[in-house]
Amino acid sequence: MNAVIFTGQGAQYPGMGKDFYDSFLKAKEVFSCIDKAVGFSVSDKCFYGTKEELEDTSVQQLTILATSLAIFEVFRERITKVDYFSGLSLGEYSCLYPAGVLSLEDLARLVKERSLAMQEAAKSNPSCMFAVLGASEKVLNDNQSLGYYVANINSPKQIVVSLSKEKKNFVREELEKMGFKVIELAVSGGFHSPFMEPARIRLKKVIEELDFSNASVPIVSNFTGRSHTDKEEIKLNLINQLTHPVLWKDCVNYMVSLKVDTFFEMGPSRILKGILRKIDPSIKVVNIEKKEDLERF
Repeated sequence: MNAVIFTGQGAQYPGMGKDFYDSFLKAKEVFSCIDKAVGFSVSDKCFYGTKEELEDTSVQQLTILATSLAIFEVFRERITKVDYFSGLSLGEYSCLYPAGVLSLEDLARLVKERSLAMQEAAKSNPSCMFAVLGASEKVLNDNQSLGYYVANINSPKQIVVSLSKEKKNFVREELEKMGFKVIELAVSGGFHSPFMEPARIRLKKVIEELDFSNASVPIVSNFTGRSHTDKEEIKLNLINQLTHPVLWKDCVNYMVSLKVDTFFEMGPSRILKGILRKIDPSIKVVNIEKKEDLERF
């Protein structure tokens, strides 16, 4: 059994995806389709954008989506079957096209709206995210009275919290006093928390207007940590993901429990491979990020 997993925000870098664009017609078609759907050149941002440009939420999400799906379209021709799809945060949205839930055009428009909605919510609720290394899920859940929300449970010892910017210094000091290493993430807001409620309301309207289909391959949801094929369940999971914790550790453990023994990571960087190894060192992860990765595979 295998699973294809897609990366989330933070994986971007200048030049990502260009080797696939230059080498494979399928990849070029994905980039071109997304460019047309959203009304600007996402591909130019991927290939020539600066590090600072790519950190803008409204650009970052679309560039990672385009790169991930361009890579997958080429990879798809080299694998006979995918048993499960999943992804971290934005990566869950990347599943929708390969699983047949949305057309590529509609998915690009949805992610554009998601990124703008999240950006606006972050402006109206100034907030940020900390990765807290070394803390257990229980300890962080028990200490949310300090003024943060648990936002991502990535691995047993890598958990991300969302908090208001005005509480940054206090929360950092308190967590460091408890012996944890705290790293502020390069994102524009406190995602996967109540700070994103305005984005959830806006995105719900957009999702209800799109033509969703049932998934042809089960998608393992960040919100439930379980697999879904029903389009109404998938819609609900996507909407709730904005304001609830990403249960990535649960997603991975669930797939392993279903006898998934190989994970194919699609997209820029190799972030998920490191996280999966922290969940279970025996997990086999194959990264498809560069043209040479595909050739080795």
